[in-house]
Amino acid sequence: MRKITHYILYILIAFTALLNIQCSGNGKEKTPLPELVNAESVMFDHPDSALHILETMPMPSVRRDKENHALWCLLLTQAQYKRMMKIPSDSLVRIAYDYYKPTNNARRKAMSALYMGDINYELRNIEEALQYYLEGKTEVEKTDDYKTGYLVMISLCKLYLYRDFADYALEACRKAYDYAVKDSNKRYQLASLKFLARCYCISDSLSKAIDTYHKCSELTLELGLENYYYDIQSEIALVYKNKGDIEKSLEIIKSFPIKYQPALLTGKNYYFLGQQDSAYIFLNEALNTYNIYTKASAYEYLYKLGDTPKYRKYLKTYCDSLLFYNDSIIAIDKGKEIIAYKEKYDHQKLITEQQRLKLEKANAQRLLFIITICLIVVIAVVAYFYQKRLVRKETTIRKQSEQLQDYMLQLHEYETRLMQNNRYMEELQEQISRQEVNSEDIESYREQIDSLQSENGRLSENIATLQNHIAEYTSKLDKARRDTEKFRSISEENLNLKQRERKLADYVVDNDSLVKELREKCRVLDDMEWETLEQMCESTYGNFVSRMQSICPTLTKQELHLCILIKLRFSNAQMSEIFGVSVSSVSQKKFRLKKHLSDSLEGGLPEDMTLDRWVAEF
Repeated sequence: MRKITHYILYILIAFTALLNIQCSGNGKEKTPLPELVNAESVMFDHPDSALHILETMPMPSVRRDKENHALWCLLLTQAQYKRMMKIPSDSLVRIAYDYYKPTNNARRKAMSALYMGDINYELRNIEEALQYYLEGKTEVEKTDDYKTGYLVMISLCKLYLYRDFADYALEACRKAYDYAVKDSNKRYQLASLKFLARCYCISDSLSKAIDTYHKCSELTLELGLENYYYDIQSEIALVYKNKGDIEKSLEIIKSFPIKYQPALLTGKNYYFLGQQDSAYIFLNEALNTYNIYTKASAYEYLYKLGDTPKYRKYLKTYCDSLLFYNDSIIAIDKGKEIIAYKEKYDHQKLITEQQRLKLEKANAQRLLFIITICLIVVIAVVAYFYQKRLVRKETTIRKQSEQLQDYMLQLHEYETRLMQNNRYMEELQEQISRQEVNSEDIESYREQIDSLQSENGRLSENIATLQNHIAEYTSKLDKARRDTEKFRSISEENLNLKQRERKLADYVVDNDSLVKELREKCRVLDDMEWETLEQMCESTYGNFVSRMQSICPTLTKQELHLCILIKLRFSNAQMSEIFGVSVSSVSQKKFRLKKHLSDSLEGGLPEDMTLDRWVAEF
């Protein structure tokens, strides 16, 4: 039975460890080569130097040094992309992507997913690009790499923005701006503000768009980017024009140097103000471009000018040009619309798949907890029956020992009487032999001797019976003593099993995804996460939450949360971050909780017993 218990425990530990290894992957990371470290350090400021270092260094071996080879592929792709070189396929960065995907290196996984998305986006594989960007978003949230976080989110924003996914684009752009602020990168902040303003324009939040554009203009002046400043101002003028404030829009444009004035927007503003000659001049100037959308818009307003007598002679020319460019735009827009609907469908499909995977993961974790609890219950039941059997054996031994003592007392009594009878018989025989008695008494003495002999016979029989009983009980007691020692050793093993059970429960808790995340970086929890911790403590530590509430029904929700964090062995500093308070406030909470428990418990808590020790042993 003891071997069976050991086998159950070993299987449980092996199963839990194997599951943890499969879930977490390989956490070891090899030290990168000095050339790779040097290339990565200059990548953002001097990508050309990084590219030169990577191209001139010996390529790490694919077989002997897979990790450095994967990093070399990733950095070389990054340098080529930053140098705006044409990358014909994702075959190089895919080596890094496939290598890092099963590992715990969230930063490398996010970077490889980012450039897989960028290259596929350039190759017009929009569905694949979106999937890689979303993978990069998931991984970069586990790191403090704000640059990569910005690049992933701004790429997602562009993909959503240019396909009219306004809500998705707005959310991605806000996160991109947050990453840029955390990284203290003004250029990143500038770009994310510009796209954020465009998202507001698509959402018809024009006031918010103008405010965001003004923040963007202030950053361009701070960075000394003159061209970029006038581009932003032109977009502000466009927003005012869309709001119907034509004069304000024209006023902004006129404040620009002539070379920065947008001809198309200026011509439209003059048209709406009724200044036809000025509108005609700027609209014709706007035709000096290769952008078919700009040309179509300019011809649209020139066609409208053709209704006036002065410009009616150009009406047919403008009409033909407008129809030509509109047909081209319709053909392009139809293709984009088909792509957009397909991308919306694929995006929703991807979200559904992610939700399904999360549910499957939650079900697997729940199954693991159930199996763990069942095995713990089996061990506890086995230990209980062992203990019960041991108690029964000890009771039997005690009764047999008492019975043996009774037999020994009776034997001593019988032997004493036998000895007394023998002495008396000897005295009578001696008296008869010496003829110290008369003939009448001799017969009486002989009757007494016969009676004593008869009694001695009975006593001898009783003594033999008792000796047999004593011998039998002695053999039983020897076996019982051996069984007792055996059960005592089993009892010690049961104690060890309970200690292992405690370690196993701590092992399961420490490998929970939420607890792991909090140990690495604490944060304020929402109601669902608190409920998850409560359920985990309830199932793993033998109805811990229910028992706490039963001994102290007046326990508040916050006090119960404090007990849970103590049970999970979080420090005061970690608790302060989870509760969003100072460390001293956590100490005060513990002091008040201990007083509350002392008042509620019968007999209270011992003065030398700390709250942490009491909760840990509860």
